[in-house]
Amino acid sequence: MTIHAQEGLRIQTIFEQYGKQKGATMVVLSGETLNNYRLNSYRSITMKYDKTMLDEIQQSLEADKQQARQIKEVINDGIVTSGYYQLSGEKNRINRYILFKIGNEGTLTLIYMEGGADSEALINKMFIQRK
Repeated sequence: MTIHAQEGLRIQTIFEQYGKQKGATMVVLSGETLNNYRLNSYRSITMKYDKTMLDEIQQSLEADKQQARQIKEVINDGIVTSGYYQLSGEKNRINRYILFKIGNEGTLTLIYMEGGADSEALINKMFIQRK
C-alpha cells in the first residue's frame, strides 16, 4: 500500500533509489501499527546526503509541492531546509503529507504520511510549531 500511496509524487523515486542504500534508514509502517495515530501509511528515510542527492530531493519537493494545498517552508541560501506540505486529498478524503528537514552533520529526513480526514489535527499537533 505504501508504494501505491505515493503514486504521482516525485518523492517516490527518492524512497526507491535511496531507501536501501548503505547508511540510509528507511521506515515503512501501515495497518494496525498506525491506527492509533489516525494514519493509513507512513514512510520515512533518513540519510547522509551529498550535493547531487540534495539537488535531486529539492527538485522532487518543488515538483510535488505543486499539488500542495498548504505549504510551510524554511529556506536558507535558496535551499529548502525544512518543509511541510499538505497535499490535496486523494480518493476517500485521504490527506497526504510530505515533511522534510535537513539536520545536523549532513543528514536529511524525508517523510511521507497519509490518513483520513481526522489525521490533519494530529499532523499539525506533531509537526507544526505554535508561535
